[in-house]
Amino acid sequence: MTQVAELPAHVDSSAEALLAFYRQPPLDTLKAPAFGSPEVPTWAGSLLLDRAALDESLSRFTASFGVGADRKAAVSIWSKYHLATVSIPALVANLLLGIELPVALHDVRVEAGEKGETVRLWLRDGGRPLPSLVPEERFTALFDRHCEPLIEALAALSGLSPKVFWSNLGHYVEYAGRTCSRHPAFADAGEPLLRYLDTPILANGRRNPLYQPVRYLDLGGATPARVRRLCCVKYRLPGEPLCGGCPLKPENRPVKRR
Repeated sequence: MTQVAELPAHVDSSAEALLAFYRQPPLDTLKAPAFGSPEVPTWAGSLLLDRAALDESLSRFTASFGVGADRKAAVSIWSKYHLATVSIPALVANLLLGIELPVALHDVRVEAGEKGETVRLWLRDGGRPLPSLVPEERFTALFDRHCEPLIEALAALSGLSPKVFWSNLGHYVEYAGRTCSRHPAFADAGEPLLRYLDTPILANGRRNPLYQPVRYLDLGGATPARVRRLCCVKYRLPGEPLCGGCPLKPENRPVKRR
């Protein structure tokens, strides 16, 4: 376990409380964030908004799929690595601890894998109590100060619609909400987030880009099937099949009632 280095006691306890969730179900299969001074090479999250630096990282990741690999599909997969890494711990801390982690782009450091994909997020501390419980304010650090500017940058460099990246994020956001609600000590903790995902228009009049990213459809099985609203286009890469919950799969089309 990575310890928090030389931080105030209340911050240290917040980080430790979050890490404790990752040692037990339902989060014990996920990779936890790290806190304090990085023990491995990392780069500043703010570099994600540097066009040249981001383009170099995305090109390296695309090249890992072979000569002529579809860049749009590769960038979509890159975004899934990164958005999962940042969104799940931020939302777990938010929903289960009432803590806002410092996940704005300029606050984080990113640990990358051999292909240039994000493998771990490094945070300076364990965050602070949520400034507000209003849905559009409690998720601001994650959605507005990290994900939105990053998605704009990814769309500009790849030519892929921002909707695909928001859908990729929404897949993990919805998963985090459902997972938090299943925690044995925090029944229905994910409800504020799930309600946010069911809100088509936000209070400021803007369309919610995370509106209903997944649907639960009657496909003839014993329980509704979880199906993404949009495809992540990874199938455009060689050897990459459609995802299990892909809306393009024939078996994921709703059953027609007579």
